Amino acid sequence: MKTSSTDPKTKKNLTILDGCLLTALEQIESGILAVNKVGEVIAFNRAAEAITGFSRSEVLGCHYLDLPCREDSENGDLLSRILQGENVSEQKTERFLGCKDGGKVPVEAVVRPVKDKRDKIVGAVEIFTDLSTIRQLKDEVSRSRTLSALGEMAANVAHEIRNPLGSIGGFATLLERDLDDDDPRRNLVKKIIEGVASLDKIVTNLLIYTRPLAADLRWTNLIEYVNEVLAFIEVDIESQSLPISLKRDFPLYPLGARIDPSLMQQVLLNIFQNAIYAMKGCGGVLTIRLSRTKDCTPHKKVNGFSQEHVELTVEDQGVGMSEEVQKKIFNPFFTTREDGTGLGLAISKKMIQEQNGSIAVSSQLDVGTKIIIRIPYYP
Repeated sequence: MKTSSTDPKTKKNLTILDGCLLTALEQIESGILAVNKVGEVIAFNRAAEAITGFSRSEVLGCHYLDLPCREDSENGDLLSRILQGENVSEQKTERFLGCKDGGKVPVEAVVRPVKDKRDKIVGAVEIFTDLSTIRQLKDEVSRSRTLSALGEMAANVAHEIRNPLGSIGGFATLLERDLDDDDPRRNLVKKIIEGVASLDKIVTNLLIYTRPLAADLRWTNLIEYVNEVLAFIEVDIESQSLPISLKRDFPLYPLGARIDPSLMQQVLLNIFQNAIYAMKGCGGVLTIRLSRTKDCTPHKKVNGFSQEHVELTVEDQGVGMSEEVQKKIFNPFFTTREDGTGLGLAISKKMIQEQNGSIAVSSQLDVGTKIIIRIPYYP
């Protein structure tokens, strides 16, 4: 005995099936936009809302030619041809969708007809995937390759420059010795020696930045270690008679981490000296904090547990930085100092990353700057 479509049991099963389909549509990561045979939008899933920023209520019932997220006519024409019964082959297209914030989002889209049991077209569906992350990754890979090639070239150039620089510096030193103390030419020779020393510093830093690093990681109590580095800074502040005081905010218990002591010393000295330079004109308190934190980001969990970090914060009360400067502060050769090479923080970031850590900056003009270093915690 056949069961009719009007049978209550059949209707119940169809209702359950429709509910399952709707649930599945909501779970799909791709955007789904469906229209009926007259072109009115009848479905707009959660992923489509997330990609475009438009809510379902703003889209449902609209004609596909009047959609607020429609950015070009290519897929609109394709939908129209499908609804008119044309046999259109399925093909993926890349295009832009308009977003509610006024921007555009790149998507890969495919349009398919929706048919009933009699093979008659009753609508169409467009499935689209956000390409923003993929394009960003492609750009980053391309940029990394370019920087790698430039770095290799820069290392070769720096190596070739270093030899003649050494010769110039050596001959200038010999020339200075041959001149009397009261000879006016002696000051000119000193300027040459100072210029060579400055160039040598830039070349050395460039070689450090472009050369592969191999961190020798050892367990270290960061409280004791940071105190040792700060002893050098205190001597520097006293020798220059600067109106700067140090404030330590350390816990009473040890904070262990696996670091390369030599690399970390270079990083900390650079950051501390930058902070002192920023406070030279105004003075104030340089605060150094150490604490233990957890990173609860799901993809950063280790064996299902949140990774613990030691967080070192260096906060000055100096001139601060604008948002534009903060975006470039770790770029090689970017500097706001007249005597800077623009490689200090770029090298520091590379050294921190070699020790499985991260470094970030937060700053306000005329308020101060905060540098935050995070290193995995090891008890």
